[in-house]
Formats: sequence, structure tokens, C-alpha cells
Amino acid sequence: MRINDLLLGLVMALLGAVTIWASKDFPPLARQPYGAGTFPTIIGTFLVGLGLLLSLRGWQQRGALFIWQGQVTLSRTLTCLLAVIAAVAGYVLLTPLLGFPLVAPLMLALLIGWLSDGRWGMAVIVAIVASAVVWSVFALLLHVPLDLGILEEVIY
Repeated sequence: MRINDLLLGLVMALLGAVTIWASKDFPPLARQPYGAGTFPTIIGTFLVGLGLLLSLRGWQQRGALFIWQGQVTLSRTLTCLLAVIAAVAGYVLLTPLLGFPLVAPLMLALLIGWLSDGRWGMAVIVAIVASAVVWSVFALLLHVPLDLGILEEVIY
């Protein structure tokens, strides 16, 4: 089933607004110009803005809200669900040992490559860029260190 971008964008914008609203009461951090609600507020703002852009695009296309594109087997659905659960479990178990810079791109590349039916080039590029962005946001913007694992001895 394909859902029109109008509906997906509205849901995304609504989730962003709820995120902003829920994070407004988070306590501030001691001697910091920002508090615990800063990151959720930033993410919520991006969700609202990009959700509204997606909704606008869907509204301009004026297509059907739902389009059935064929059936997905139950086995494929369960396999995809198990793959995501396995990737999260693998991340949790391997990150303390190997570190975020090694585990995150590997898990993302494997998951994206498998779920996209073998588009491995795209999967590797997206995994590396996404991991670098997450690392940069946490390390540089929020000053929250991500686990380096075995790389800690190499870097320090």
C-alpha cells in the first residue's frame, strides 16, 4: 500500500509538534545555555517543517490518499521486523566493544542493503553519511560522547 505524501507529512508534522510540546518541561542542565529538551525540540522542529513540506508536495500532486500496490507476504513482513530487531540488538551488544564509528555504519549498511533488495552502493553511502551526521550532532553540537569501544585506545 502506498500512502499519499499529504497524509504522511501531516502525521510527521503532528509527531514533531507533540515532541516539541513534550520536551518543553524538561529540566535545564546546570551551567549550560541549553537543557535536556534542546535536542528533542530541534528534532521536533525539523519534523514539523519537513512534514509540512511533504504535505504540500502531496497536496500539489492531488493523488489518491491510499493506493494498493500488491500484497506483501506475512513471511516477508516478519523477516523485515526480525531484521530490524536483530540490528538494534546487535548495535546494543557490539557498540561497547567496537564503538559507534564502526558498529553504526556497519549495521545501517547491512540493514539498508538488505531491505532495499541489494542496493549495496546506496546503502553504504547512506550509512556512512547518516552515521557521520549523528556523530557530529552528538559530539559537536550536544557535547554528548558516543562510545568509541576499541577505537578509544587508538584515538587517545
